[in-house]
Amino acid sequence: MNKNQIFPVVYGIISAIISFIAVFFICMRSFHLNLQLAILLSGIFAVFFFVLSWFRGHASVEIKRIVYKYHLTDQDLAEITGLKASDFPIYHDQLQLILPKRYWPRILNALQVYEKEHS
Repeated sequence: MNKNQIFPVVYGIISAIISFIAVFFICMRSFHLNLQLAILLSGIFAVFFFVLSWFRGHASVEIKRIVYKYHLTDQDLAEITGLKASDFPIYHDQLQLILPKRYWPRILNALQVYEKEHS
């Protein structure tokens, strides 16, 4: 496994642990739920946040991989995605994903279509 495959998993695990602890203490101290229900709710939230964080990490890695593979510029990314070139700053040859995370699936989808067309 390389770094790009491990990052989304580690990011998801850290997010899941933090959310489990936070929800557990909220359930126990604020809502005064019993231990079993607090653990169940915390587990559900942990799974949700693991999946959400894993996807965000995976999308980030994939977007950057495609950009570097095809040596895309900010102007190229703007044409492919329909967004502004200023949304894709590249500093020291590294793409900075400054757009809100809600746009990442759309960007990833457009870049995957681009990759299929050019491979």
